[in-house]
Amino acid sequence: MSQENISIIKNYDSSKISWLKSGGPISQFIKIKNLDDLKINTQITSNQNVISIGNFSNLLIKDKGFDGIAIKLGGDFAKIKIENDIILVGSAVLDNYFSKYCYQNSIQGYEFLFTIPGTVGGNIYMNAGCYGKEIKDYLISVIFYDMKSKEVKEEKIENLNFTYRRGFQKKDTIILYGKFKKISGDKTKIKKQMELYEQNRNDTQPQRVNCCGSIFKNPPNHNAWKLIKTSLDESFYEGPVRLSKKHSNFFENDPNISADEVIKFIETIKSKVNQKYQIILDQELIIV
Repeated sequence: MSQENISIIKNYDSSKISWLKSGGPISQFIKIKNLDDLKINTQITSNQNVISIGNFSNLLIKDKGFDGIAIKLGGDFAKIKIENDIILVGSAVLDNYFSKYCYQNSIQGYEFLFTIPGTVGGNIYMNAGCYGKEIKDYLISVIFYDMKSKEVKEEKIENLNFTYRRGFQKKDTIILYGKFKKISGDKTKIKKQMELYEQNRNDTQPQRVNCCGSIFKNPPNHNAWKLIKTSLDESFYEGPVRLSKKHSNFFENDPNISADEVIKFIETIKSKVNQKYQIILDQELIIV
């Protein structure tokens, strides 16, 4: 295969795929289908400014744009395979699909992923979680591409320092797969748990709007939504960028709102909370 066969889009409009429908241009947007695509692409090296994107549900590109290479994995990296007591999951697999796959195969523990709008790669990067569970609880190892050596490597979870909303973030690497525990369970109970999580999400979180999920991480011993709700007045729930009336740690925005306006809104919230509680909120949304 030659490099000419790889899809490369220059000055790609990130707002087309952003869940917020906002964001600046990406200098080079490259779709990668398999390991050969990665290895033969001479631009994907540690000397370049490279980011790997998943479902774009938790990422915002500044209006000035991203002067680098954004890689979107697909193809071989969007597959799931069971190998004995291990589930090999590509980083491009959607969380919702992974959860349903586990249900179909009577595998328990992954019901919480049913309501997370990202990809498995993004989950491993962020150590995503909800309902008291995190991805590290079920992860065995991470298989990744080292851009320096151009080799595929594997690290076991016990050698990785996963913490709250911080997972595998090793420099100059691209997450390719995760190996997960295969825990057999009762299919009826698994489905019921998935339905409960889905109902809770529908009852407490905004749906069918431009939204990226939780804006901020929960500080130690605090709920971010409570800090926000008690620090801001009703004006923050109105306007082109606004807090959700269903959940104060979610915001909604009108289409084509600039990324700069979104960032300004985030910084204002952080400032208001800090003024009242002397707590600096740390955002979940990744801004580049």
